[in-house]
Amino acid sequence: MPAIASPQRAERIASQLVDIIESKKLSPGDRLPPERALANLLAVSRPSLREALHILQAQGLVSIKHGQGSFVQEPLVAQELRAKVMTKTHDLNELYDAREVLEVPASRWAAEKATKEDIRILRTILNQMANITAITPVDYDELQILDAKFHLTIVNVAANRFINQTLGVLQDVMQMSMETTLRLPGRSEISKTEHNAILTAIEVGDGALAAKLTLQHISGARKTALDFAKDK
Repeated sequence: MPAIASPQRAERIASQLVDIIESKKLSPGDRLPPERALANLLAVSRPSLREALHILQAQGLVSIKHGQGSFVQEPLVAQELRAKVMTKTHDLNELYDAREVLEVPASRWAAEKATKEDIRILRTILNQMANITAITPVDYDELQILDAKFHLTIVNVAANRFINQTLGVLQDVMQMSMETTLRLPGRSEISKTEHNAILTAIEVGDGALAAKLTLQHISGARKTALDFAKDK
């Protein structure tokens, strides 16, 4: 009977599995490679691999479905955050506070880690947004989706494990905080200018500037949203 991995070894294998999930950019619901392929990739026995998968299952990172395989799962901390966001009444300030806490440091880290491919993807998103705003009437629903995608991609590039695990929650927060601001006169053009400046800072590796510009961008969106709320 194959030996079961020691707790320390199982933890190391579990950490390697998390690295695989992140490197492949797997999202909640995505299926992990089959056990045999993972065991060969990590050069470990299948019983040892299963021990590691059970560790991740206990942590809420993986869901094991017998006969189907192992699937990435939104972490428990993210599930709890989502429940709080979706069930409590949050004012706009709280939503923008959450964005600042997550996005400002993420921009700094993205500037340190972004690859040429990351920059290409971010630039493509901004080009798609520019194309939408050039057509009348503007498809604001699609514009909002792309706006959120731009910010979420930066957070993903930052490769911070905790923030990446809460990406889905951040997406919900952004959807609520950005619901109306892009529709206001002039806001989409201001946002376009600020997005391009943030991307340029990330591209040249200036983390301090990227963080500063992101804070200014979120602060401006906050003021716009609060002013709009007062006038309603």
